[in-house]
Amino acid sequence: MLLLVAVPMSLSAYDRAQVEADAKLIRLAKEENRIFKNIDWQEEASSAQWYVFYTLQALDVYSTYRGLKYNCVEEANPLLGERPGVLHMVTHKTVFLSPIWALQHEGVWTKQDLAWFNSAGTLVLYNNYKVWNRAHKRCIRR
Repeated sequence: MLLLVAVPMSLSAYDRAQVEADAKLIRLAKEENRIFKNIDWQEEASSAQWYVFYTLQALDVYSTYRGLKYNCVEEANPLLGERPGVLHMVTHKTVFLSPIWALQHEGVWTKQDLAWFNSAGTLVLYNNYKVWNRAHKRCIRR
């Protein structure tokens, strides 16, 4: 009876070493034949970057709305007209930013992409507040 237990154990030990060796060879072959082996994968954008992105978009609408309350301020985006309402601005943002939103969880946008979007959004927001502040000092409120 003891002999029946000893024989399968020794065979499984031999098979295990062979399986591990075969697995190593298979991994090496897969790595060698990988199609995208020369592509540098970049880290996906973090959720904090997405929160900043959407916050900047909301603040852009808010600061534009506040600036347009003065008679000397007009919207610079020709697609929106000179004095768009909040609903028009939100619709515009929704339509033009929907491709970014749709691909948010697909791993398409990298940290660098969102850093660029957020930098551009910060510059737009800075300009809006600068225009709003200048209009507050020099222009008549409607």
